[in-house]
Amino acid sequence: MIGIGAPRAILLMVLASVSVAASAETSSTLALPGRGHVLVSRVPIPAGPFVRGSARGDEDERPVRHQVLPAFSIDRTEVTRMAYAACVGAHHCKPVPPHLAGAPGADGNLPVTGVSWFDARDFCAFASGRLPTEAEWEKAARGTDGREFPWGAEASCDRANWGNFDGEGPCSGQNPGFPVVTGRYPDGASPYGALDMAGNVWEWVVDRYDEDPKRRVVRGGSCCSYFVPPRASNRNAWAPEYRDLDLGFRCAAAESR
Repeated sequence: MIGIGAPRAILLMVLASVSVAASAETSSTLALPGRGHVLVSRVPIPAGPFVRGSARGDEDERPVRHQVLPAFSIDRTEVTRMAYAACVGAHHCKPVPPHLAGAPGADGNLPVTGVSWFDARDFCAFASGRLPTEAEWEKAARGTDGREFPWGAEASCDRANWGNFDGEGPCSGQNPGFPVVTGRYPDGASPYGALDMAGNVWEWVVDRYDEDPKRRVVRGGSCCSYFVPPRASNRNAWAPEYRDLDLGFRCAAAESR
């Protein structure tokens, strides 16, 4: 159990020894000059077209179109409290405000939450990455066939942590209504093996929201989403300074040639 304020030396030692359920091809320990070692696990997303948007969603998801992206990689899971703590300990990230940080002894494999868009950007730079674009995030979540959810066409309370807000919603009798440790729903993996891209926590992406450029886009829904199921094309947006208990992020990177 590691809190966000844990000493840097301990955090980096723990991060260097953490076991991540990923193949050797996509999991690596990055040696960052002057910053120690950070374990990252990213899944590769091949270059090519995918179906973006949905006719079933809101107006800002339309029209459905094909978009071509170069190859990239994206974090297998949401960034965890433990990983973010290493960035704080190395003085490259700001601590999460105390009223949003949670208990000091909380599980380090919980997604870090209460972070602004700027915090997410800074962490991804620390981890030799960047925030994904909105298009990259959507392709990583749904693959190339236009499916509505990472696992297929229909919503499922068994495959993602969503649908429970204060004891109400379609998954209130099954899902807890708060974020859980990353990777807890392996049956909800995307076609590329990315986890928790539906539910658990909203995720910042790099893009400005086209209908209000002062805001930044978030994707994926959260544990507490119940008005709208966490479809892969669903969009939301908040001010970049915004923080919440169900708002986190993951990082991406260009594929090395």
